[in-house]
Amino acid sequence: MSWEKIGKEGSLLRWYDVMEADKYEYTVGPAGEQFFNGLKEGKIIGSKCPKCGKIYVPARLYCEDCFVKIDSYVEINKDEAYVDSYTIIYRDDEGNKLDIPVYIALIRFPNTKGGILCYAEGNVRIGGKVKITSFQWPLRVKVE
Repeated sequence: MSWEKIGKEGSLLRWYDVMEADKYEYTVGPAGEQFFNGLKEGKIIGSKCPKCGKIYVPARLYCEDCFVKIDSYVEINKDEAYVDSYTIIYRDDEGNKLDIPVYIALIRFPNTKGGILCYAEGNVRIGGKVKITSFQWPLRVKVE
């Protein structure tokens, strides 16, 4: 990590910081572990709030509304996934035009909160029914 401060203590004008993120290891936490282990088995795992009953996808450790800890995990019916929104990428990170545009879709599941960003192909449109074609992260889906 490197630091560069410009100014005086108490009247800092600029603070440049470079965080060398690739040198650190991050954990996904207990809920993330449940979610990613589910993907390895071809399942979508959510967490269910014991107080209000809301189901979160991907699984979360705390309910956003009740602020209670969640330790109950449920399998989500992956056959009910649909496209909530999507975007099309025409250029790579350096501004070069891609040969084939890339579709990134936010898929959701009925009666759950949250969603998953995926690479999408097929007839990508809002509301389109989704079939998960690869559970490798990030997911790949085909929109029917």
